[in-house]
Amino acid sequence: RIYTTIDLDLQQLAEAAINRQLERLDQLYKDRDAKPQAALVALDPKTGAVLAMVGGRSYAESQLNRATDARRQPGSTFKPFVYAAALESGISPMQMFFDAPREFVYDHNRVYRPANYGGGYSMQDVTMRTGLVKSLNVITVDVAMQTGLARIANLTEKFGLPKPERYPGLALGTTEATPLQLAAAYAAFLNDGRRVEPHVIESVDELPGAHKLDSETKDSQVVSPTTAYMITNMLA
Repeated sequence: RIYTTIDLDLQQLAEAAINRQLERLDQLYKDRDAKPQAALVALDPKTGAVLAMVGGRSYAESQLNRATDARRQPGSTFKPFVYAAALESGISPMQMFFDAPREFVYDHNRVYRPANYGGGYSMQDVTMRTGLVKSLNVITVDVAMQTGLARIANLTEKFGLPKPERYPGLALGTTEATPLQLAAAYAAFLNDGRRVEPHVIESVDELPGAHKLDSETKDSQVVSPTTAYMITNMLA
């Protein structure tokens, strides 16, 4: 007997949510040959227990579990890890950064020119906190450069995400990850900075609770509780 962590009520809600979203997307993209796909994973941030998981539109049509195996660029959802590294390195959330078109020189003579989403800029100094709250691309890259790309890459790996190459673009979530990896990484912010290992198996041949699998990994304290709280507060 294998006991899983899945909550059947939450699983039904997850499947219904995915179906509603896919029906809406089907109408938006009805002129395309390929149908959109979606995935969902929900887990307990304190234990890493996966409470609901949907791997795609239909398991009969495609037996690829997109929640665990489909790697996609996380984009702006990666930004909290950049700001967490900045806080850990001693940069204040109230430090000012200039919100305007910028060029960043790296690798001796290569130039990177990020742009804010929609191309809008306030053309004034804003706090680092505002950079995350408003998801400002240029500010995020500036924060990353001042924090150190190697520091961010190393911390990203500790969160359980694939370690990115050290280019300025990493700050904007260019390194692919799975939904499960991203959910588990975010859980650390709600878990006082401690990382848990996501798992679906609760116990084998024993009633749940008789034998708990160890969900915390070695060196599970990824960032300080203060940093975890500040990131969560900014996101809220």
